Amino acid sequence: MRECRRCRVEVLDDTRICPLCRNVLEISGDGHPCTGYPDVKAESRKYALILRLYSFLAIVIEAALAAVNYFRFRGIWWSAISGTAFLYFYITLRYSLRKNTGYQKRIIIQIIGAVAMVIAIDHILGYQGWSLNYILPGAILLLDVTVIILMLLNMQNWQSYIPMQILAVVAAADCILFWRLGFITSPVPTFLALACSVCMLLGTLMLGDRKAKAELKRRFHV
Repeated sequence: MRECRRCRVEVLDDTRICPLCRNVLEISGDGHPCTGYPDVKAESRKYALILRLYSFLAIVIEAALAAVNYFRFRGIWWSAISGTAFLYFYITLRYSLRKNTGYQKRIIIQIIGAVAMVIAIDHILGYQGWSLNYILPGAILLLDVTVIILMLLNMQNWQSYIPMQILAVVAAADCILFWRLGFITSPVPTFLALACSVCMLLGTLMLGDRKAKAELKRRFHV
């Protein structure tokens, strides 16, 4: 076991550098009291094992489903839907297990992954456009609602959710572009998502005043 003289911690794994201060570790055992530091590598190995196990099972099951779909083909490659779902859950599991990933980033990644999965399913089923017309704007509205809930739950640090609001506005503006290009044929949900996102962002900036301005300067240097 090694210890860091500067941080007064003992490190349980075989690393030679302190994970806190990056100081070179020394062999412990001189009787000085130290605080134990967890075996970081063991945690990483456990998470990696879970991901590998999931990947193996997903590949085996998907291969079996693809074979059944091939030999009993009825006009729809439904095995591609299950493959898309497996991929989405892999991404969700990967970012859920990573403790160094902030919960805001996890929420955004999961929403983006879910939208991408639904769009893929829409294309697999022959593309009727419902994924872009309704699911995409609905995901933006869901992000707006999520931000409001997070702000209410964390009133002392509400300004930290401004980047998520800006992301919602940018995503809604992209939907307007998709409508102009003809990919979206039912613009009402898109304009509703844009209006809600813009109103929420403007309300936050106007009511937040100094805190909102300070957050913008800190995040974007403006």
